Amino acid sequence: MDVVLEERTVSDVKRLCCAGRLDGPALLGEVIERLRRVVPFEAYCASTKDPVSGFITNGIAEEMGGADDIFWSLERLYFEHHRSVRRMVDSHQSVALLSETTGGELERSTRYVEYLRPLGLAHEMRGAFTSGGYIWGSMDLVRGSGSPDFTPREANVLRRIAPYVGNGLQMAALRIQVHVEEGGTDVPGVLTLDHQGRVVQHTPAAERWLRDLEDLGPGWRERNGLPRAVRTVLLALRRALSPARDRDAEIVPRLRARARSGRWLTLYGSLTEATQERHAETVIIIEPTKPEELLPFSMTAYGLSPREEELVKLVVRGLSTTRISRTLCISEHTVQNHLRSIFEKVGVSSRGELAKRLFFDNLYPTLFG
Repeated sequence: MDVVLEERTVSDVKRLCCAGRLDGPALLGEVIERLRRVVPFEAYCASTKDPVSGFITNGIAEEMGGADDIFWSLERLYFEHHRSVRRMVDSHQSVALLSETTGGELERSTRYVEYLRPLGLAHEMRGAFTSGGYIWGSMDLVRGSGSPDFTPREANVLRRIAPYVGNGLQMAALRIQVHVEEGGTDVPGVLTLDHQGRVVQHTPAAERWLRDLEDLGPGWRERNGLPRAVRTVLLALRRALSPARDRDAEIVPRLRARARSGRWLTLYGSLTEATQERHAETVIIIEPTKPEELLPFSMTAYGLSPREEELVKLVVRGLSTTRISRTLCISEHTVQNHLRSIFEKVGVSSRGELAKRLFFDNLYPTLFG
C-alpha cells in the first residue's frame, strides 16, 4: 500500500466529514470512492442508522448481484447483520473482518452461506460508525472468493477514518437545513399492509412522508418498493412476534429516520387481529419525531459535556438559575459559567434561543418560519 496515498486518503475523508455539506447516504458514497484508492473491493453496501435502535434507515450498495430483495426477504440475514453491528458498538470495535469473527470458518455465517457465497463473494470487512455513544451508520466492503482477504493494514485504514465518518454522519443527521413543503402539515400518516407486505390502504400524509424518505417508483405499494425504513419496521415487527422474541427482547418495531427534507420521522408498527375471513394486517404510523426524543442527539452534536447536558435539561424545563444551582448542588456563579460555555458551543445568546436550537430547529420549523 502506498503510504503517501494512504495518508492523503485519510486526510481527504477527514475534511469531507468535517465539512458538513452532505446528507448521510451521499457522505457514505463519497467516503467509499476515496477508500477505493487504497483498499480495493468488488462490492459494498453502506447504511445510515437510527442512533438508538441501530436499525437501517437508508442505504447504498454496488455490485451485490441485484440481491437486495433476497437480503430483505430473509429476516435472519438482516438481524444477523443488526446483531453483528450492535456487538461491535458494545465492544467499542469500529472494524471487524468476517474471517476473524467466524474463526476462519465462513460457513458459520448465515450471511455468507445464503447471501455472499451465491454471488461469488467471500471476504468482508465491516465498519461501524459511532459518535457521542450512538451508532450513526455502517459499511461493508466485500471481495470475491478468488481475491485475498483484507489485510490488517487495510483494516487499519478503515479504523482510522471511522471516528471521522461517525462524526460526519452525526452532523449530517442533526445539523442540516430543513426544507418545509409549502402547505405541508405535521399530520401523522397511516399505512395498512396485507400479510405479504403490500400496501392496501394509506392516507395522503403517509405517502407524503414516504416520498420524503426515498423516491417512490410505480410499484412502491409492493413490499420491495417501500423505503428501507418501512421494510425495517416490518422485519422488526415480525421478529418481535416470532417464537424467538424472548431471545431478541431488544427488537422493537420502532425507529427514527432522517428524511430528505431534513425532518426526523418516527415509524412504528402493530398488527391487527386476524379473523376467519382475512389475515392479520400490519399498520405502520409515520409521524414527525417528538423534540424530546432528539434532545440527547442534539446535545452530543454540539460537544456538550455531561454536566452541560444535565444543565440543559433543566434549562429547557424552565428552571431558574437559583433552582438549577440547588438541583445540581453548585453555585449560581458556576451555573452562569456553564451557560456561557453552552451558548458558545451551540452558537446562541439566550435560553430561549438555546431551546429553539436544540428542540425545534429541524423538527418543527413551521413554528418559527
